[in-house]
Amino acid sequence: PPDRPIFPTEGSKIITPTLLEEITNLKMLSLTPESTNFLLYAGSALAILEGIVSLKFGISLNLLVSVTIVLALLDQILVSGAVFETGLRMVNPSLTTRITKHEAGHFLSAYLLGCPVEGVVLSTWAALSDDRFGGRSSSAVSAGTSYYDIDLSEQISGAKPLTRESIDRYSIIVMGGIAAEALEYGRSEGGAGDEEALVRFLRNLNPRSGKAVSQWTPELVRNQARWGATQAVLMLKEYKPCYDALVDALERGGDLGQCVSAIENAASENGLGWLSMPKGT
Repeated sequence: PPDRPIFPTEGSKIITPTLLEEITNLKMLSLTPESTNFLLYAGSALAILEGIVSLKFGISLNLLVSVTIVLALLDQILVSGAVFETGLRMVNPSLTTRITKHEAGHFLSAYLLGCPVEGVVLSTWAALSDDRFGGRSSSAVSAGTSYYDIDLSEQISGAKPLTRESIDRYSIIVMGGIAAEALEYGRSEGGAGDEEALVRFLRNLNPRSGKAVSQWTPELVRNQARWGATQAVLMLKEYKPCYDALVDALERGGDLGQCVSAIENAASENGLGWLSMPKGT
């Protein structure tokens, strides 16, 4: 039902899908990453181009396809697909801006919830030179934000009981990129990996730990993902000046300190203080 309460927030305030749309002009579907089939179109265009080259210059089409496959494999093995990513960004320049805004959502969500950000990378080339994001290994990411959550780390290791507050905090931060894209573009294209990370995290929880949910069923996982994304949307909307300043700092290549300064200066200029109550609690 459209007004079924899904995400309780501060006090008795209940955010329903209808209220969410009234507040943010976003439907719940906007918080689900949408496939654009861009890779399919790019592959089709490349195949057509190779066919034209083959006909015009008399080069074997099989040879062209074989060379393309070998180069793609070398790109993936040697630089984790960085060359291919660069080509995608040349064909679709808006991709760089979208990635920056996505990572800014993670960054600001973590910062506002009290988790110090360790670093952020916006391309595979940057990740290759940073061991926190895979370095020269084949598992280097194309973009990412690294942050500390000491409480959650201790709870996962068994040093402390796992609390629902830590689960909620992680849920908001990991869904912050999807929330940012939804607010900026009306729909998220990236974030499928974020959703999968949250699903793996919840399913791997020890059901006997502290106050954690005893069993994370598929329905509960979906509800938690929607809840985390919605909380991130509300938080990013409230701190929009800080988000815009952070995006600008990232686009200018600002380091970690400059990004944090951008957030705090924007907060000061717009009369924004710390969250009066963590939305993840």
